[in-house]
Amino acid sequence: MTQTPKPGHRRKPVVRDPWYVRARRHGAIATGVASVGVAAVAALSTSSVTLADAAPTADASLAAQGDIVTESLGGTAPARASRSSAERPPLPSAAEADALVKGSLYAQKTVPVRADASDDSPVLATVAKGKTLQVTGETRGGWTQVMHNDLPRWVSSELVAEEEPKLGPTEGAISTAACLRGSGVESGLQPDTVRVYRAVCARFPEVTSYGGLAGRGEHATGHSLDIMIGGEYGWDLAAFLQANRTQLGVDYLIYKQRIWSVDRGGEGWRGMSDRGGVTANHYDHVHVTTVGSAGTL
Repeated sequence: MTQTPKPGHRRKPVVRDPWYVRARRHGAIATGVASVGVAAVAALSTSSVTLADAAPTADASLAAQGDIVTESLGGTAPARASRSSAERPPLPSAAEADALVKGSLYAQKTVPVRADASDDSPVLATVAKGKTLQVTGETRGGWTQVMHNDLPRWVSSELVAEEEPKLGPTEGAISTAACLRGSGVESGLQPDTVRVYRAVCARFPEVTSYGGLAGRGEHATGHSLDIMIGGEYGWDLAAFLQANRTQLGVDYLIYKQRIWSVDRGGEGWRGMSDRGGVTANHYDHVHVTTVGSAGTL
């Protein structure tokens, strides 16, 4: 059904712009929005840089203050004093250490050297039986102060004494150093015989006479050495050579008309026939014959 328009009410016609006008208008709007976006981003970036350059954050400042690596690399922070370093007493000089020494004592056994006068104190080193320790004269409740590597340390007073202890056959080191009495005896001797001479010279300083190269028996080839000593000392010396036979290259020993040899060691010391006198029967010296060059030292 068709309505008849009321009188006085006319619809205004809609007038649209041509398409090319509308296209130009939309392009201008897009360009404006893009310009505003770029400007905003640029402003934001500039603002960020300015803020970052203006002042470090509290976290960054604290990190710079507390970071040891930063201090070391930057070189601007003052060096920190270590509390332990500040409280540690200064180390004595060599001259000061020498001035503290009042004498020496022998280690009667293997002696632990401790940091303080207590069994609970850590062991810093050990000193072998027979070695000397320099003492300061200070004692504290069963402990004796010694100088070890130029520093004051402590050892048990029961383990040191003025008398040099007697070393067992297997105790202590075997010396290979040249004998302080001279090396003339070594002339013409086999390497093992030289080893025996040097080891005995260091371990038994009371021996003052030796018989080396001679025109008889195995002395002529340098395999034998006569060590002039008697009594119980002779047996101690023989026991030392027995105990260290492998290192020294010992073949056999003769003392007090008895013989002991490596190849028949299980038989112990065996008797020998009478050869006439004290020296011929080896009552005043220990005779040692070596393999030649079999020692392991």
